[in-house]
Amino acid sequence: MQKSIVGKHAQYKKLESNILQISQEAKALKKQYDDVIDATVGMLHREEGNVFKFQVVQDALYHLNDSQTYHYAPVRGTKNFSEGVFNWVFGPYAEQLKQQFHYSVIPTTGGSGAVSNTFYNFNDFNQKVLLPNIYWSPYENFALEANIQLHTFQMYDDLYRFNVEDFKKEAIQLAKEQGRLCVLLNDPCNNPTGLCMTMDDWKQVISILNEISETDVPVILIQDIAYIDYQMKTTELSREVFTNYFDLNDDILVVVVFSGSKTFSLYGFRVGAQIGLSKSSKVIEDFTRVGDYSVRGRFSSVSQPGMNIIEKIFTSEDMRDRFETELQIGRKLLKDRAELFLSEATKNDLEIYPYCGGFFISVPTKNKNIFKDLVEDHVFVIPMQGLIRVAISSLNLADIPELVRKIKKHI
Repeated sequence: MQKSIVGKHAQYKKLESNILQISQEAKALKKQYDDVIDATVGMLHREEGNVFKFQVVQDALYHLNDSQTYHYAPVRGTKNFSEGVFNWVFGPYAEQLKQQFHYSVIPTTGGSGAVSNTFYNFNDFNQKVLLPNIYWSPYENFALEANIQLHTFQMYDDLYRFNVEDFKKEAIQLAKEQGRLCVLLNDPCNNPTGLCMTMDDWKQVISILNEISETDVPVILIQDIAYIDYQMKTTELSREVFTNYFDLNDDILVVVVFSGSKTFSLYGFRVGAQIGLSKSSKVIEDFTRVGDYSVRGRFSSVSQPGMNIIEKIFTSEDMRDRFETELQIGRKLLKDRAELFLSEATKNDLEIYPYCGGFFISVPTKNKNIFKDLVEDHVFVIPMQGLIRVAISSLNLADIPELVRKIKKHI
Protein backbone atom coordinates (compact mmCIF):
# COMPACT_ATOMS: atom_id res chain seq x y z
CA MET A 1 0.00 0.00 0.00
CA GLN A 2 1.40 3.38 -0.99
CA LYS A 3 2.44 5.66 1.87
CA SER A 4 0.66 8.97 2.24
CA ILE A 5 2.15 11.89 0.34
CA VAL A 6 1.30 14.08 3.35
CA GLY A 7 3.73 14.34 6.25
CA LYS A 8 2.73 12.66 9.51
CA HIS A 9 2.36 15.98 11.29
CA ALA A 10 -0.15 17.17 8.66
CA GLN A 11 -2.38 14.10 8.48
CA TYR A 12 -5.04 15.74 10.68
CA LYS A 13 -5.47 18.78 8.42
CA LYS A 14 -8.92 19.28 6.96
CA LEU A 15 -10.51 22.70 7.01
CA GLU A 16 -13.79 22.26 8.86
CA SER A 17 -14.76 25.94 9.11
CA ASN A 18 -18.05 26.38 7.28
CA ILE A 19 -18.51 30.13 7.67
CA LEU A 20 -17.46 31.10 4.14
CA GLN A 21 -19.35 28.19 2.61
CA ILE A 22 -22.54 29.12 4.47
CA SER A 23 -22.14 32.71 3.35
CA GLN A 24 -21.85 31.62 -0.28
CA GLU A 25 -24.98 29.46 0.05
CA ALA A 26 -26.86 32.45 1.45
CA LYS A 27 -25.77 34.67 -1.44
CA ALA A 28 -26.84 32.03 -3.98
CA LEU A 29 -30.30 31.64 -2.43
CA LYS A 30 -30.72 35.42 -2.27
CA LYS A 31 -30.62 35.51 -6.05
CA GLN A 32 -33.68 33.24 -6.12
CA TYR A 33 -35.77 34.65 -3.24
CA ASP A 34 -36.32 38.17 -1.94
CA ASP A 35 -36.93 37.14 1.68
CA VAL A 36 -33.52 35.56 2.39
CA ILE A 37 -31.82 36.99 5.49
CA ASP A 38 -28.04 36.58 5.54
CA ALA A 39 -26.61 37.09 9.04
CA THR A 40 -23.31 35.31 8.44
CA VAL A 41 -20.80 37.88 7.23
CA GLY A 42 -18.38 39.39 9.75
CA MET A 43 -17.92 42.59 7.79
CA LEU A 44 -19.66 45.89 8.40
CA HIS A 45 -22.17 46.76 5.67
CA ARG A 46 -24.20 49.85 4.98
CA GLU A 47 -27.99 49.71 5.01
CA GLU A 48 -28.16 49.34 1.22
CA GLY A 49 -25.98 46.22 1.41
CA ASN A 50 -22.58 47.52 0.31
CA VAL A 51 -19.52 47.00 2.49
CA PHE A 52 -18.88 49.96 4.79
CA LYS A 53 -15.74 51.53 3.40
CA PHE A 54 -14.15 54.73 4.65
CA GLN A 55 -13.80 57.50 2.09
CA VAL A 56 -10.60 58.62 3.82
CA VAL A 57 -9.18 55.11 3.41
CA GLN A 58 -10.14 55.19 -0.26
CA ASP A 59 -8.46 58.58 -0.70
CA ALA A 60 -5.29 57.39 1.03
CA LEU A 61 -5.18 54.29 -1.18
CA TYR A 62 -5.58 56.27 -4.40
CA HIS A 63 -2.78 58.65 -3.45
CA LEU A 64 -0.11 56.02 -2.75
CA ASN A 65 2.89 56.26 -5.07
CA ASP A 66 4.46 53.25 -6.81
CA SER A 67 6.92 52.42 -4.04
CA GLN A 68 4.17 52.65 -1.41
CA THR A 69 2.01 50.28 -3.43
CA TYR A 70 4.20 47.81 -5.30
CA HIS A 71 7.50 47.51 -3.42
CA TYR A 72 8.19 44.93 -0.73
CA ALA A 73 7.42 46.23 2.73
CA PRO A 74 10.08 46.12 5.48
CA VAL A 75 9.54 43.21 7.87
CA ARG A 76 9.04 45.60 10.80
CA GLY A 77 7.00 48.13 8.83
CA THR A 78 7.84 51.76 9.54
CA LYS A 79 8.16 53.76 12.73
CA ASN A 80 5.17 55.90 11.76
CA PHE A 81 3.02 52.79 11.28
CA SER A 82 4.12 51.28 14.59
CA GLU A 83 3.73 54.47 16.61
CA GLY A 84 0.42 55.27 14.93
CA VAL A 85 -1.02 51.84 15.75
CA PHE A 86 0.28 51.96 19.34
CA ASN A 87 -1.16 55.42 19.97
CA TRP A 88 -4.50 54.50 18.41
CA VAL A 89 -4.87 51.24 20.29
CA PHE A 90 -4.05 52.67 23.73
CA GLY A 91 -5.52 56.14 23.22
CA PRO A 92 -5.22 58.38 26.28
CA TYR A 93 -3.04 55.80 28.08
CA ALA A 94 -0.43 55.40 25.33
CA GLU A 95 2.16 57.80 26.76
CA GLN A 96 1.87 56.41 30.26
CA LEU A 97 2.29 52.88 28.95
CA LYS A 98 5.38 53.95 27.02
CA GLN A 99 6.86 55.35 30.22
CA GLN A 100 6.21 52.26 32.34
CA PHE A 101 6.64 49.45 29.80
CA HIS A 102 9.03 48.28 27.14
CA TYR A 103 7.11 47.64 23.94
CA SER A 104 7.40 46.50 20.35
CA VAL A 105 4.97 46.57 17.41
CA ILE A 106 5.27 43.84 14.77
CA PRO A 107 3.12 44.13 11.63
CA THR A 108 1.23 40.93 10.85
CA THR A 109 -1.19 39.54 8.28
CA GLY A 110 -4.27 40.79 10.08
CA GLY A 111 -5.11 40.02 13.67
CA SER A 112 -5.04 36.36 12.67
CA GLY A 113 -1.32 36.56 11.93
CA ALA A 114 -0.69 38.14 15.32
CA VAL A 115 -2.52 35.34 17.18
CA SER A 116 -0.87 32.67 15.06
CA ASN A 117 2.65 34.01 15.63
CA THR A 118 2.07 34.29 19.36
CA PHE A 119 0.73 30.75 19.63
CA TYR A 120 3.78 29.42 17.80
CA ASN A 121 6.51 31.35 19.61
CA PHE A 122 5.36 31.41 23.21
CA ASN A 123 4.34 27.81 23.84
CA ASP A 124 6.20 24.52 23.75
CA PHE A 125 4.84 21.95 21.32
CA ASN A 126 1.86 20.01 22.70
CA GLN A 127 1.19 22.58 25.41
CA LYS A 128 -2.20 24.24 25.85
CA VAL A 129 -3.49 27.80 25.60
CA LEU A 130 -6.26 28.75 28.03
CA LEU A 131 -9.31 30.54 26.64
CA PRO A 132 -13.08 30.70 27.25
CA ASN A 133 -15.22 27.75 26.14
CA ILE A 134 -17.07 30.01 23.68
CA TYR A 135 -14.58 31.25 21.11
CA TRP A 136 -13.94 32.12 17.47
CA SER A 137 -13.37 28.75 15.80
CA PRO A 138 -10.25 29.67 13.70
CA TYR A 139 -8.29 29.80 16.96
CA GLU A 140 -8.32 26.01 16.64
CA ASN A 141 -6.59 26.20 13.25
CA PHE A 142 -3.93 28.57 14.60
CA ALA A 143 -3.30 26.23 17.53
CA LEU A 144 -2.94 23.07 15.47
CA GLU A 145 -0.62 24.84 13.01
CA ALA A 146 1.52 25.79 16.01
CA ASN A 147 1.53 22.19 17.33
CA ILE A 148 -0.34 23.18 20.46
CA GLN A 149 -3.83 22.65 21.86
CA LEU A 150 -6.64 24.72 23.36
CA HIS A 151 -7.89 24.32 26.92
CA THR A 152 -11.09 26.05 28.02
CA PHE A 153 -12.69 27.48 31.13
CA GLN A 154 -16.39 28.26 31.51
CA MET A 155 -16.92 31.73 30.09
CA TYR A 156 -20.07 32.51 32.09
CA ASP A 157 -21.17 31.94 35.65
CA ASP A 158 -24.82 31.25 36.54
CA LEU A 159 -25.68 34.93 36.15
CA TYR A 160 -24.05 35.24 32.71
CA ARG A 161 -21.11 37.18 34.12
CA PHE A 162 -17.48 36.49 33.19
CA ASN A 163 -16.56 33.43 35.26
CA VAL A 164 -13.50 34.58 37.18
CA GLU A 165 -13.61 31.61 39.55
CA ASP A 166 -13.42 29.00 36.80
CA PHE A 167 -10.74 31.03 35.03
CA LYS A 168 -8.66 31.01 38.22
CA LYS A 169 -9.11 27.27 38.79
CA GLU A 170 -8.15 26.30 35.25
CA ALA A 171 -5.28 28.82 35.00
CA ILE A 172 -3.61 27.62 38.21
CA GLN A 173 -4.04 23.96 37.28
CA LEU A 174 -2.69 24.44 33.75
CA ALA A 175 0.30 26.44 34.98
CA LYS A 176 1.16 23.64 37.43
CA GLU A 177 0.82 20.95 34.78
CA GLN A 178 2.98 22.52 32.08
CA GLY A 179 5.18 25.10 33.82
CA ARG A 180 3.91 27.85 31.52
CA LEU A 181 0.66 29.73 31.11
CA CYS A 182 -0.56 31.33 27.89
CA VAL A 183 -4.03 32.92 28.10
CA LEU A 184 -6.13 34.25 25.23
CA LEU A 185 -8.99 36.65 25.99
CA ASN A 186 -10.97 38.09 23.09
CA ASP A 187 -12.13 41.28 24.79
CA PRO A 188 -13.82 43.72 24.53
CA CYS A 189 -16.67 42.67 22.23
CA ASN A 190 -16.08 38.94 22.24
CA ASN A 191 -16.59 37.06 18.99
CA PRO A 192 -19.13 35.40 18.95
CA THR A 193 -21.09 36.73 21.94
CA GLY A 194 -20.41 40.47 22.26
CA LEU A 195 -19.44 40.09 25.94
CA CYS A 196 -17.25 42.80 27.48
CA MET A 197 -15.38 42.05 30.68
CA THR A 198 -15.77 44.62 33.45
CA MET A 199 -12.93 46.56 35.04
CA ASP A 200 -13.31 44.35 38.11
CA ASP A 201 -13.08 41.21 35.95
CA TRP A 202 -9.80 42.49 34.56
CA LYS A 203 -8.43 43.44 37.98
CA GLN A 204 -9.06 39.90 39.17
CA VAL A 205 -7.56 38.35 36.04
CA ILE A 206 -4.40 40.44 36.42
CA SER A 207 -4.17 39.47 40.09
CA ILE A 208 -4.42 35.77 39.19
CA LEU A 209 -1.76 36.08 36.50
CA ASN A 210 0.54 37.89 38.92
CA GLU A 211 0.04 35.15 41.50
CA ILE A 212 0.98 32.50 38.94
CA SER A 213 4.03 34.43 37.68
CA GLU A 214 5.34 34.58 41.26
CA THR A 215 5.72 30.77 41.15
CA ASP A 216 8.47 31.22 38.50
CA VAL A 217 6.09 30.25 35.67
CA PRO A 218 6.31 32.24 32.40
CA VAL A 219 2.97 34.00 31.82
CA ILE A 220 1.75 35.30 28.46
CA LEU A 221 -1.53 37.19 28.13
CA ILE A 222 -2.96 37.56 24.61
CA GLN A 223 -5.71 40.17 24.38
CA ASP A 224 -7.48 40.08 21.02
CA ILE A 225 -9.06 43.53 20.67
CA ALA A 226 -10.29 43.13 17.07
CA TYR A 227 -13.65 44.80 17.77
CA ILE A 228 -12.60 47.42 20.31
CA ASP A 229 -13.60 50.28 17.97
CA TYR A 230 -17.15 48.93 17.83
CA GLN A 231 -17.78 48.74 21.55
CA MET A 232 -20.87 50.64 22.67
CA LYS A 233 -18.67 53.20 24.43
CA THR A 234 -16.69 56.23 23.36
CA THR A 235 -13.23 55.55 21.96
CA GLU A 236 -11.68 56.90 25.15
CA LEU A 237 -13.82 54.87 27.56
CA SER A 238 -13.28 51.67 25.58
CA ARG A 239 -9.54 52.01 26.31
CA GLU A 240 -9.97 52.27 30.08
CA VAL A 241 -9.47 48.51 30.37
CA PHE A 242 -5.77 48.98 29.57
CA THR A 243 -5.16 50.77 32.90
CA ASN A 244 -5.19 47.33 34.51
CA TYR A 245 -1.88 46.56 32.80
CA PHE A 246 -0.08 48.93 35.16
CA ASP A 247 -0.52 46.36 37.94
CA LEU A 248 1.18 43.53 36.02
CA ASN A 249 4.28 41.87 37.44
CA ASP A 250 7.54 42.65 35.67
CA ASP A 251 8.12 39.39 33.79
CA ILE A 252 4.63 38.97 32.30
CA LEU A 253 4.30 39.45 28.54
CA VAL A 254 1.13 41.01 27.14
CA VAL A 255 0.46 40.61 23.43
CA VAL A 256 -2.29 42.90 22.15
CA VAL A 257 -3.79 41.82 18.83
CA PHE A 258 -4.80 44.71 16.56
CA SER A 259 -6.94 44.17 13.44
CA GLY A 260 -6.75 46.64 10.57
CA SER A 261 -9.55 44.62 8.97
CA LYS A 262 -12.10 45.69 11.56
CA THR A 263 -10.86 49.19 12.45
CA PHE A 264 -10.37 50.37 8.84
CA SER A 265 -12.61 47.91 6.91
CA LEU A 266 -9.40 46.72 5.20
CA TYR A 267 -10.55 43.10 5.27
CA GLY A 268 -8.85 42.02 2.07
CA PHE A 269 -5.54 43.78 2.70
CA ARG A 270 -4.66 41.47 5.63
CA VAL A 271 -2.91 43.98 7.86
CA GLY A 272 -2.76 43.98 11.64
CA ALA A 273 -0.23 44.13 14.44
CA GLN A 274 1.19 42.11 17.31
CA ILE A 275 1.91 44.60 20.12
CA GLY A 276 4.20 43.33 22.88
CA LEU A 277 4.27 44.97 26.32
CA SER A 278 6.34 44.06 29.37
CA LYS A 279 8.11 45.81 32.21
CA SER A 280 11.09 43.57 31.41
CA SER A 281 13.39 44.72 28.59
CA LYS A 282 14.63 41.13 28.14
CA VAL A 283 11.08 39.88 27.56
CA ILE A 284 10.49 42.47 24.83
CA GLU A 285 13.88 41.78 23.25
CA ASP A 286 12.86 38.13 22.97
CA PHE A 287 9.38 39.07 21.72
CA THR A 288 10.84 41.22 18.96
CA ARG A 289 13.55 38.73 17.98
CA VAL A 290 11.20 35.78 17.49
CA GLY A 291 8.43 37.95 16.05
CA ASP A 292 10.63 39.38 13.32
CA TYR A 293 11.89 35.90 12.47
CA SER A 294 8.38 34.47 12.18
CA VAL A 295 7.13 37.30 9.99
CA ARG A 296 9.98 36.66 7.57
CA GLY A 297 9.74 32.88 7.88
CA ARG A 298 5.98 32.55 7.56
CA PHE A 299 4.74 35.31 5.26
CA SER A 300 7.85 37.39 4.41
CA SER A 301 6.27 40.79 5.08
CA VAL A 302 2.89 42.46 5.43
CA SER A 303 0.83 44.30 2.80
CA GLN A 304 2.74 47.42 1.79
CA PRO A 305 -0.33 49.42 0.67
CA GLY A 306 -2.29 48.31 3.75
CA MET A 307 0.35 49.59 6.15
CA ASN A 308 0.84 52.80 4.18
CA ILE A 309 -2.87 53.61 4.23
CA ILE A 310 -2.89 53.30 8.02
CA GLU A 311 0.34 55.28 8.33
CA LYS A 312 -1.02 58.13 6.18
CA ILE A 313 -4.18 58.39 8.28
CA PHE A 314 -2.30 58.39 11.57
CA THR A 315 0.29 60.95 10.47
CA SER A 316 -2.16 63.48 8.99
CA GLU A 317 -4.31 65.40 11.46
CA ASP A 318 -6.90 66.12 8.77
CA MET A 319 -7.12 62.48 7.63
CA ARG A 320 -7.31 61.20 11.18
CA ASP A 321 -10.14 63.64 11.97
CA ARG A 322 -11.99 62.47 8.87
CA PHE A 323 -11.43 58.86 9.82
CA GLU A 324 -12.79 59.38 13.34
CA THR A 325 -15.86 61.15 11.92
CA GLU A 326 -16.54 58.27 9.53
CA LEU A 327 -15.92 55.72 12.27
CA GLN A 328 -18.71 57.31 14.29
CA ILE A 329 -21.05 56.74 11.35
CA GLY A 330 -20.08 53.07 11.24
CA ARG A 331 -20.45 52.73 14.99
CA LYS A 332 -23.94 54.24 14.84
CA LEU A 333 -24.96 51.80 12.10
CA LEU A 334 -23.96 48.92 14.34
CA LYS A 335 -25.46 50.48 17.47
CA ASP A 336 -28.85 51.01 15.80
CA ARG A 337 -28.94 47.39 14.66
CA ALA A 338 -27.90 46.09 18.06
CA GLU A 339 -30.49 48.17 19.89
CA LEU A 340 -33.26 47.02 17.55
CA PHE A 341 -32.19 43.36 17.85
CA LEU A 342 -32.12 43.58 21.65
CA SER A 343 -35.50 45.31 21.69
CA GLU A 344 -37.05 42.68 19.40
CA ALA A 345 -35.47 39.91 21.47
CA THR A 346 -37.15 41.30 24.58
CA LYS A 347 -40.52 41.56 22.78
CA ASN A 348 -40.26 37.97 21.59
CA ASP A 349 -38.87 36.61 24.88
CA LEU A 350 -35.73 35.46 23.07
CA GLU A 351 -32.78 34.72 25.34
CA ILE A 352 -29.42 36.04 24.14
CA TYR A 353 -25.94 36.18 25.61
CA PRO A 354 -24.96 39.56 27.12
CA TYR A 355 -23.91 42.01 24.40
CA CYS A 356 -21.95 45.25 24.75
CA GLY A 357 -20.51 45.69 21.26
CA GLY A 358 -18.91 44.10 18.23
CA PHE A 359 -20.22 42.54 15.05
CA PHE A 360 -22.04 39.57 16.57
CA ILE A 361 -24.86 38.62 18.92
CA SER A 362 -25.24 35.01 20.06
CA VAL A 363 -28.39 33.09 20.93
CA PRO A 364 -28.16 29.91 23.02
CA THR A 365 -30.09 26.93 21.67
CA LYS A 366 -30.71 23.27 22.41
CA ASN A 367 -32.08 22.58 18.92
CA LYS A 368 -29.44 20.48 17.19
CA ASN A 369 -31.18 21.06 13.84
CA ILE A 370 -31.39 24.83 14.25
CA PHE A 371 -29.29 25.60 11.19
CA LYS A 372 -31.36 23.38 8.87
CA ASP A 373 -34.62 24.69 10.33
CA LEU A 374 -33.60 28.30 9.80
CA VAL A 375 -32.33 27.69 6.25
CA GLU A 376 -35.70 26.20 5.36
CA ASP A 377 -37.13 29.50 6.60
CA HIS A 378 -34.59 31.39 4.42
CA VAL A 379 -32.43 32.51 7.34
CA PHE A 380 -28.66 31.98 7.42
CA VAL A 381 -26.63 32.24 10.63
CA ILE A 382 -23.48 30.52 11.85
CA PRO A 383 -24.17 27.47 14.04
CA MET A 384 -21.75 26.82 16.88
CA GLN A 385 -21.78 24.45 19.83
CA GLY A 386 -24.92 25.26 21.80
CA LEU A 387 -25.55 28.61 20.09
CA ILE A 388 -26.07 30.45 16.84
CA ARG A 389 -23.99 33.49 15.90
CA VAL A 390 -25.86 36.38 14.28
CA ALA A 391 -23.76 38.90 12.35
CA ILE A 392 -25.60 42.17 12.94
CA SER A 393 -22.74 43.86 11.10
CA SER A 394 -24.13 42.78 7.73
CA LEU A 395 -27.87 43.07 8.43
CA ASN A 396 -30.11 45.97 7.57
CA LEU A 397 -32.65 47.30 10.06
CA ALA A 398 -35.67 46.18 8.08
CA ASP A 399 -34.69 42.49 8.34
CA ILE A 400 -34.14 42.39 12.09
CA PRO A 401 -37.73 42.02 13.42
CA GLU A 402 -38.42 39.13 11.04
CA LEU A 403 -35.05 37.55 11.82
CA VAL A 404 -35.73 37.59 15.57
CA ARG A 405 -39.21 36.18 15.03
CA LYS A 406 -37.87 33.28 12.96
CA ILE A 407 -35.06 32.53 15.40
CA LYS A 408 -37.59 32.43 18.25
CA LYS A 409 -39.78 30.09 16.19
CA HIS A 410 -37.00 27.50 15.84
CA ILE A 411 -34.78 28.03 18.84
